Amino acid sequence: MNHLRLRAANTISRRLVRYALATLLALPLLCGAGAPAALPADSLYRLAVPLTDSVGKQFDWSEMAGHAVLVTMFYGDCNTACPIVLENLQQTVAALKLPAARLSVLMVSLDPLRDTPKSLAKLAQSHHLDPALFRMAVSSDDTHTRALAAALRIKYRGLAGGEINHTTRICLLDANGKVVASSTELSTVPDAAFLAQLKAALQ
Repeated sequence: MNHLRLRAANTISRRLVRYALATLLALPLLCGAGAPAALPADSLYRLAVPLTDSVGKQFDWSEMAGHAVLVTMFYGDCNTACPIVLENLQQTVAALKLPAARLSVLMVSLDPLRDTPKSLAKLAQSHHLDPALFRMAVSSDDTHTRALAAALRIKYRGLAGGEINHTTRICLLDANGKVVASSTELSTVPDAAFLAQLKAALQ
């Protein structure tokens, strides 16, 4: 009798162990059921780019997902194209009249060797950039900088004296990191066609 009871107890114990294991294995699936869908294949946020912004906060640029972002690249010592791009972005954002919850601007440095959070903070202050809308950042190294530039289709190369020859391109990324509009026009005045695309995409 005791032998039968022992066998029965062992059988019940094994069933409980199997049940517990099955429950634990199912937990990730249950937890993932309500998780947001994976980023689409053409999302630029699939590219891991560690950044540090002008207030010293470290983040991956994929953390910008969730709302629309105007993104471009520049460098702090630029005295030709970059100030024009900055003015263009300010005028464009002003024309859109959208709150920070709907749209933000990310400007990533092309010069991780010279641009620092402190220098970017001074630059943002000198141009009176609204910190609620504008975010300047620099990558951890040249490899990540070049990877992001390639993804945004921005070409650049360093010149003697620290200058950087680069193309200008402003992209609108949707909440999933897909490029839905872009402009290569270099002017302090907003690109009319681009502005129309922005308004249509953000309405």
